[in-house]
Amino acid sequence: MKIGWIDYLNTMPFDFELTGVKPDINYTLIKGVPSQINTLFSQKKVDIGFISSAHYMENFNQYLIFPELSISSYNKVKSVIILSDSPLKEIDTIYLTGESKTSRYLTKVIFEKFFGKVPDYRELNGSIEEKKAVLLIGDSAIKYADAKKYRYDLSQIWAEKTGLPFVFALWCVHRDYYERHISETVKLWKALKDSKEIFFKEIDRFLTDSRKIEYLKNLDYCLTQEHIESLKLFGSYLKELGILKEEPQFHFVEVKDELGQI
Repeated sequence: MKIGWIDYLNTMPFDFELTGVKPDINYTLIKGVPSQINTLFSQKKVDIGFISSAHYMENFNQYLIFPELSISSYNKVKSVIILSDSPLKEIDTIYLTGESKTSRYLTKVIFEKFFGKVPDYRELNGSIEEKKAVLLIGDSAIKYADAKKYRYDLSQIWAEKTGLPFVFALWCVHRDYYERHISETVKLWKALKDSKEIFFKEIDRFLTDSRKIEYLKNLDYCLTQEHIESLKLFGSYLKELGILKEEPQFHFVEVKDELGQI
């Protein structure tokens, strides 16, 4: 099994090697930033991956979602931010990181659906110092959080406008791989789920940096009906903006009980 792994701090709770709940399967971890894992997943160079929610929406007929697992936020996510020299509504040009499709799309929803304007979107390359407004995600967002006068948390804006959590990433499997490897897939799902629970019960055993602990505790790793409603709303906005050709459907790996039995 080839597992696509987003190599960020916020995936630590799923690290079954760290928490000691490794599944009884043969696997290889293939690490990268979200955009790299999305690409590898599309190319079938990984079988199961932690992918951007937007990437799932673009390929929903080919993928299945692992239930109960995500990276989401009910308020500030702290690692998906716009940094700017001017207030958000005055931004005319913004440089977008290439690391995350979901965050890029969310930026467009915020500007075009919530604020009714279309700034000049440009690719972020090199230093952020001379760029008046930038979208950063992941560890870079945490590192440069105070680099500019204004900081806007995209998840917080979404929550304020919709009353819903925002779902950034989902664990997904190729539908055809799942049909050939049901047992192994469910074993991995159980390991990820158990790892998440153990990690937060014993977080001080795995992390000593209080800022990192606070950051991870602020995130939400569940996938409830409320999360699905948020995904559906996000998908409908992307359809209205012409980013998606059709509104996505959400299909899940089937697990019948807490023991991970089919």
